Amino acid sequence: MSDGKIKKALKDLSLPLKPSAMKAALMVADMVRKAPATGAAGMNAVRKQLGQRYEEKGVVWEGGVVPPLIALTPVAKDKPVIEAVSLCIYHVLNDCPDNVDLAASAGAAKNLVDLCKDKSLIVQQNASAAIAILATHGTETRQAIIAAGGMKQLTAVASSLDTDDVIGKQGVNKQIPYKPWQRQEAAATAIRTLSDEEGAKQSAGDVGTVKQLVALLGAEHGEVKTKEECAHALFLLASEPANRRLLISCGGLPPLVGTLAESSSEHARTMAAGALKEVARERPLRAHVRRAGAMPPLVRLCKEGKGALAHAEATGALRELVNELECKEALRELGATKDVAALLASQDPAVLDNALGVLGFMCIVGVQDPSCGVVELSPTAFAPLQEDVFEHSVVGQVVGLTRHPEESVRGMAVRALAATCHLHPGNCAKAASASAAKSLVSLLRSASVDLVANAIKALLCACRGYEPNRREAARLGAPAALVELQSGSNSELVRGLASDLLSLLGVLPSKDAGANSLLLSTQIIVGEPYHQQQAAVVPDEVALKLAAIMACREAVRGVATKDKAPLLLRLALNDALTWTPGEGGGANGSVVLPDELSRPENGGLGGVVAELGAVRDAHPPVSWADVIQMAAAEALALCVEGKPPMMLFGRVDAPAPSPEGALPAFARPAGG
Repeated sequence: MSDGKIKKALKDLSLPLKPSAMKAALMVADMVRKAPATGAAGMNAVRKQLGQRYEEKGVVWEGGVVPPLIALTPVAKDKPVIEAVSLCIYHVLNDCPDNVDLAASAGAAKNLVDLCKDKSLIVQQNASAAIAILATHGTETRQAIIAAGGMKQLTAVASSLDTDDVIGKQGVNKQIPYKPWQRQEAAATAIRTLSDEEGAKQSAGDVGTVKQLVALLGAEHGEVKTKEECAHALFLLASEPANRRLLISCGGLPPLVGTLAESSSEHARTMAAGALKEVARERPLRAHVRRAGAMPPLVRLCKEGKGALAHAEATGALRELVNELECKEALRELGATKDVAALLASQDPAVLDNALGVLGFMCIVGVQDPSCGVVELSPTAFAPLQEDVFEHSVVGQVVGLTRHPEESVRGMAVRALAATCHLHPGNCAKAASASAAKSLVSLLRSASVDLVANAIKALLCACRGYEPNRREAARLGAPAALVELQSGSNSELVRGLASDLLSLLGVLPSKDAGANSLLLSTQIIVGEPYHQQQAAVVPDEVALKLAAIMACREAVRGVATKDKAPLLLRLALNDALTWTPGEGGGANGSVVLPDELSRPENGGLGGVVAELGAVRDAHPPVSWADVIQMAAAEALALCVEGKPPMMLFGRVDAPAPSPEGALPAFARPAGG
């Protein structure tokens, strides 16, 4: 397109002559509409060209045609002119962020809102569509639109009816045809773009926006796009508590449920589910949502939805609703467990979080406080849905998600695991098959207080319901972490839960150091859980050491692989065989000291010593001497494919290397 045509348009837009301005505006609009046959790319190139700086004979037009068009809107009164100008503004701004920036700077917010008051249906449509585009400029511009009365004027456009009489009064504009209900769709789109702003949410009730959106959503006429925009706007506005009640009072729930159940548009169904979710956030309003018939179409959307957003909003609504007993019963009647559980294969964290929430909350008798991150378990559980979880083998999937990289998903998975296992031995057994204890014990060292509290609660449920879980938790080193939490956590809840689980595991630290020392010397046996009933008070140093040994043993398993077994056994033997009658030595850890490790008989052991060193550093109460013998025991068990031999722990590390030559000749290298 030539710069000459654009400069002529700029001159004509500046003239007070009506025909010239109208022709210029239509010409500019046609420049975009009839761009070269390069599709969207060609149209965008023209739009950018129209927003460039132009200069002729000392006259400068910064921002091309955009500022003159915005400036013309308050002064153009002739119907054909203002219709042409409004059309031109829409086409110049559409899909061109640079021109939107120019329009925002030129004060387009107020001018476009004022255009919505025009009697021309074409002007109302184009002004509303242009506001929707302008609102993408950012929060400041959206707030300017709202401050200029945008919500009120857009609501007025949306509430107007395109009857035959109204269309007749509009007249015919051959150059700019008007299709009935286009302006209502444009207004609904603009309202949606503004509805995430607090100012819009607060004014929506006062100016009748919610009521009008409900009317459009439930109307028999109107395009699918209009329904999508109305549902989406209601979803955003319903985050304001006052609008939730207004939505119910103006009869908004039936149209939302109808859209959710019957719309051919997944986006419309998704936004309807989102709006119902927002309403259901308040407990007193959940009964209204249930009575409106929302449960069946929400479950269907879980099954039929194609996109992650549809699944997230459907499960999000169900997650709120299943806090209520009537909704739990409805969920059971609908057989929803299978459909919700299928979403646990999703890659989307929001879907996983909500689906886990549904599966967990539906098994709990009582209401979960949304502001509390810790699962609340009552003396009873909702057994029918727990049984559904059991029949569909959901627990294994839940356990797998306790290892998810997203902390929010891990946290909800642990809550769901606690709820599904609470008082249900069958689910506890399935948790054991999925190695739940291993996942939960690893979470005891999390930095999140809520996650730790939920992990302990899940362990309590799993261990009470199935004895092997209790043995496995003890074997995996749960006592070490729990003793630390009991003495060091800043959370009173965590300290109390840790004490409860320690008691269940039979690890009760005592003030009696002698009793703990006896336990240390006689009861810590690799491969076997230990149970010592004592009066639980506060942990002492020996008790901490007891717990650390169990945790260390599990960590050593990561080093003691079959291919390293020969080195680990040689390391243990070389440490122990230095014992000399009357002089000492033996299994005292001296083999790892640099002077001793560098001897010829210990050649090749440096690698495994380094790996064991990392384990030992993570468990300071455990001596090097114990770590070495522990690794050898685990290596031997791998070689014979059996349990590690029974061993005692409590060895003390030597401060100095064993004497040179103390190792028997058969253990030295040839010629050594």
